Amino acid sequence: MKKSTQIKGNFLILGTAFLWSFIGIVTKAVSYNGMTVTGITSFMALVLLLVYNRRHKWHPTPVAVWAGVLTAVMNICFFMANKHTTVTNAIVLQYSSPIFVVLYYRLFQKRKLKKQQIIAVGICFAALLLFFSGQLTVRNMFGNVLALLSGICFAGEFYLCAKPKVDAVFVHVLSHLICVIFCFGYTGLFVRQSYDLRQTMLVLAAGLLCTGIPAVTYTIGIQMTTALNANLIAMSEVIMAPLWAFLLFQETIGSWLAAILMVAAILYEIRIEAKEEILN
Repeated sequence: MKKSTQIKGNFLILGTAFLWSFIGIVTKAVSYNGMTVTGITSFMALVLLLVYNRRHKWHPTPVAVWAGVLTAVMNICFFMANKHTTVTNAIVLQYSSPIFVVLYYRLFQKRKLKKQQIIAVGICFAALLLFFSGQLTVRNMFGNVLALLSGICFAGEFYLCAKPKVDAVFVHVLSHLICVIFCFGYTGLFVRQSYDLRQTMLVLAAGLLCTGIPAVTYTIGIQMTTALNANLIAMSEVIMAPLWAFLLFQETIGSWLAAILMVAAILYEIRIEAKEEILN
């Protein structure tokens, strides 16, 4: 891989993480129900993905369908989590996903956990306990659980999309289609909500800029850099999203120690996996 190509790929992934980092802010800034925000942003992302991939050859498989369902659940849980806990907690808990990927390999492929992986998993779960121990209010706890479910589903998406012959474009299109149908249906049946032009335009813009365009830039950038670089650069969202939340809403993180432990465990695991990949 040419160095110039890899640098371009790294910048595309960084741009993706930068745009992703604003979605929680937008969700928190509007009065709309989380389901409504999910439906509108997914609609915009779906349109953009279909236009960009209009010549794409679709390869639906049972595994891809399951990955699409998990991705849809991840999106819904993450958007709802931002309504019931802080933006910072939502994004940090979602990025616990690499640890669950390790567990999926152990459960479904019977891979034995290495010593380093056991250490990483242990540290991460200790960090999760720290997160929850300091936030026992019903409102925050519900949001934190949703964010953790989002991370579990995020891991499932990575695990299934890594399997051979899984059409990642089909997965993302299906996930957004599910979100549009389910969220608009739920909003129409169960949510009494008034709309105003300013908030609607803000959510539409977020769907385009924070969900749709990142979906495209990520699929391009991931092919131009290494998996390790992509993982590490994408994790910059864990820093950026809390920064925007602090500047705009004066939010403080639930537990800095928990966040540091979790990020350290994930980076440790990624580096171990990368070294083994190089050696093999």
